[in-house]
Amino acid sequence: MPRLICVLLTIVLFSACKKNPVEPIVQAPEPKYVDEFKPCACDSVAGNESAGLQEYIRAEVNGVPICADGKGGFADSWFPNHLRYGTIIRQDGRQYFDNVYMIRYTKDRQWMIGIFLENTHALTKTYPYELPRSNPEYCEIGEIQLENQNQLTNNSCMFCSWSDWHYYGQFFAQGPKLIVDRFENDVFEGRFSGRVRTGSGRTAMVTNGQFRIRLDKREEEIDVR
Repeated sequence: MPRLICVLLTIVLFSACKKNPVEPIVQAPEPKYVDEFKPCACDSVAGNESAGLQEYIRAEVNGVPICADGKGGFADSWFPNHLRYGTIIRQDGRQYFDNVYMIRYTKDRQWMIGIFLENTHALTKTYPYELPRSNPEYCEIGEIQLENQNQLTNNSCMFCSWSDWHYYGQFFAQGPKLIVDRFENDVFEGRFSGRVRTGSGRTAMVTNGQFRIRLDKREEEIDVR
């Protein structure tokens, strides 16, 4: 038996030394993921709804330019572009809070792109600022979501392991980066980039991200005593 093994090894080594041309193996994407991201330009009508201001969230995703500037069918037009801020009243005192929602749809209705931020202190912040950073506000967090409108279910869970179509990235640690350049005349404007992922572990690279959204401010007092 040892002799047989040696013979087999000799054959394998000899074969491996032959200088036959090696064709590169090109792995084609799985059929269901082909053309997942398609070029989509801004909709000039949807992008100029606010007194001539062009509003959008746009980026290159895996090198494909995508622009989302439609507000979608929300019953409350305030919801997809708001800055909600105020005070939470608790038993032990009062605490400031704010939420920034920026949500837009591509004109082909394939993608929703949303940027969600909490505790930005946007009204008193010095600009520009970025996330992540070493000295964030108390409980300051945020994330970006790319939701595939062709793959909506009753439970479009971003984080679930079976979620294979909807991407997210948190502006934290090694996640995507957000830079807010300015907040003037209620217009929130900045940039973003980085890798986003699905719950199942698929990833996409976002580059040259830009947003410009007019925020509808709403002050509230929430009593949770």
